[in-house]
Amino acid sequence: MKRARELILEALENLTEDEFKKFKLKLRMLELREGFNAIPRGILEPLDRMDLSEKIVSCYLEDYGLELTAEVLRKMGMLEEAVKLQQTGIHFVEKHRKSLINRITSVDAILDHLLGNVLSQEEYEAVRAENTNQNKMRKLFSFMVAWDESCKDQLLEALKELHPYLVQELERSRGAPQGTL
Repeated sequence: MKRARELILEALENLTEDEFKKFKLKLRMLELREGFNAIPRGILEPLDRMDLSEKIVSCYLEDYGLELTAEVLRKMGMLEEAVKLQQTGIHFVEKHRKSLINRITSVDAILDHLLGNVLSQEEYEAVRAENTNQNKMRKLFSFMVAWDESCKDQLLEALKELHPYLVQELERSRGAPQGTL
């Protein structure tokens, strides 16, 4: 699988000059996840395609940067490009974030699988302190921005063990890529 930065660069290289300007404008205006800040206009404006792809990855990390790039393309009306980009690079757990937050019922068992290898004791306790399963999953996903593919794979492995039917359903859902394991 190509790395996210390569996919982002390919998507930017396929834009016309006007589309590239529009992309920068929409990227600046996009509502970002908690903990992320917009790239300042003074930094963003002079960037060429290669530098912008690097800036997106350095500011938003690979997975979220890829997701943001796809979102901007969608907002530009470039749906086919956005879907293609998103399906080729986003990990299963990122792609199905909303469903996992809404439908996971045994978060503590998942945390037990991740403790030590993926989550520190402090992160583990912070997630467990949340009052609902949905809030626990949101908290868990807030830590994911710093995870590499291996950590996401471990979460997916825990989900497959503890919620096999949900994972199978999500894998079969429209346009869902298979997990990376």
